[in-house]
Amino acid sequence: MSSPSFAAVPEMPKNDIGELIGQIADLQRRVQTLEHRMGDSAQSASYPETASVPAPISRTAARTSPISPLPTLGRMLLAVAGAYVLRTLTDFGAVPYGVGVGLGLIYALLWLVIAARPNLEGSFPVAVTCSTSMFILASLMWEASQHTPVISGWASAAALAGFVLVGLSLSWRRQQIVISGIVSAAVTLTAAALLLATRDLFPFTLALLVIAAATEFAACLDHQTGTRALSAIVTDAAVLVFSWLMARQGGLPEAYAPTPVRAVLAAQLLLILIYIAMAVSQTVIRRRTLTVFETAQTASALLIGMGGIVWVFKNNNAAMLELGISGLIGGLACYVASFLLFDHTNKWNFRAWTTFGLFLVLAGTFLPFSGSGFWLLWAACAIVSSWLAMGTRRPTLGLHSAVYLTLAAAVSGASSQPARMLFGEWSLSFPWLVTIGALAAAIVSWAAIAMSSPADAARWRQQISSLVIAANIAWILSGIAVYALVSATAGVWVGRIPSDTFATVALTSLSMALTWAGSRWRMRPLVWVAYGLMGIGAWKLATRDFLHEHNLTLVVSLLFYGCALIVLPRILRARAGQENIEVSTAA
Repeated sequence: MSSPSFAAVPEMPKNDIGELIGQIADLQRRVQTLEHRMGDSAQSASYPETASVPAPISRTAARTSPISPLPTLGRMLLAVAGAYVLRTLTDFGAVPYGVGVGLGLIYALLWLVIAARPNLEGSFPVAVTCSTSMFILASLMWEASQHTPVISGWASAAALAGFVLVGLSLSWRRQQIVISGIVSAAVTLTAAALLLATRDLFPFTLALLVIAAATEFAACLDHQTGTRALSAIVTDAAVLVFSWLMARQGGLPEAYAPTPVRAVLAAQLLLILIYIAMAVSQTVIRRRTLTVFETAQTASALLIGMGGIVWVFKNNNAAMLELGISGLIGGLACYVASFLLFDHTNKWNFRAWTTFGLFLVLAGTFLPFSGSGFWLLWAACAIVSSWLAMGTRRPTLGLHSAVYLTLAAAVSGASSQPARMLFGEWSLSFPWLVTIGALAAAIVSWAAIAMSSPADAARWRQQISSLVIAANIAWILSGIAVYALVSATAGVWVGRIPSDTFATVALTSLSMALTWAGSRWRMRPLVWVAYGLMGIGAWKLATRDFLHEHNLTLVVSLLFYGCALIVLPRILRARAGQENIEVSTAA
């Protein structure tokens, strides 16, 4: 029998042999380690009375173990004690006041740096240490500015602003929001308290503006501080109080530090610049959507800043002209930027920037052109906005058209004249030119809104625009109708002209006409306006007709109003029945 043959084994490379030997050695080490651990556990089970040496606790396990708050509170008390030692040395004259304040600032800064140490684990120790630093700083600033004033308001404001910048940089490096939140909140409240206590407006208002700018800059770089809202609200309030005090009849009260007028102008412009720059950075540069807070705060900054400038410089025609032209240019730039930079996918940014543009255009046209005919500019803006809303399918511009038109009718007197006509203050003079101009602008604007066909999601904006503009048209027409009725029958009445009855006739007739038109053309806003006129008619009937009209004229008022109450629902039901017939026929 032949011996079995074996295939020749291929020769392995030397590198593979070395790798195999290393793996075998590693496997032997692991087996020995496992046997050693099993032997230790068996020995501890057999001899429980034997004291085993505890294994060293790893660094990870030490970090996850609960940390006692007592050492942290102890360090806080030691830090406060050190601050009182410095104060005692200063009170006894061992250290000059100026040097003592400087050492106190360094001491507070030292504890702020300690709060940002990497080996200070956990939010509680960080928060307590940082709060200790801020307590020392606030006490030092109050003592140095109030009880024993040794530093100026400018030095205090600079120190506070510097601490915020240092705190933000330290928290930025550690990505620790606790540090930035505590430092920003404490310094903001301290600056506001010193502003009120020292009555030195400009330095601390400027410090608050620096804090607001720093927090907004950090937020634009995705480093949240947690105190954006607090900084913004306190800064707004500071600029508002600054503007109010500077706009007083006699200027600043005597108790306040002398402040030039240019200082409040600088604060107002800085407030506007900070939040406009934030909005530009978030939307234009970073292509992000503004949050509700950012939109509201930017609008507030514009309102407080420009309103404060008008408040202080209202008697300076040159300043008003410059501010108006700047506002008009800025408003047009906001409108253009909203169209060029934000498409239909980013509707919130479009609405935000067009709203800023609306406010700036209103201010820019009012301030330099506040004469008798400037309302024509607002009427022209209403027409342009309404037709742009139709052409670009942007129903937000329809809302702007309604705002422009309502304000134009109010300032021109076209909406106040019907009120006088409807409630008994009739006169032979009637501002035909103003009334017809406002009515024409309203009709042209409403026609554009009525012809637009937005998506279902935007239909409510179209309906609100149509409702407001149609209400302006109906209100102006009611005044014209009352004037026409009174003028046509003025020679018939020997005694008092029954203008209240004529007003009731005009309101009810116009309500029925609007209801018919709204049901026929399927325009709900016209029906809503009709019922609004009926509500005004009910109020007028109770407060005017029953008190001033008698006999036949009161009967006419009641007949017209009662017939309108009967006819209006019938018109709506007839139209609804006709629509049902059309639907069934088509089916």
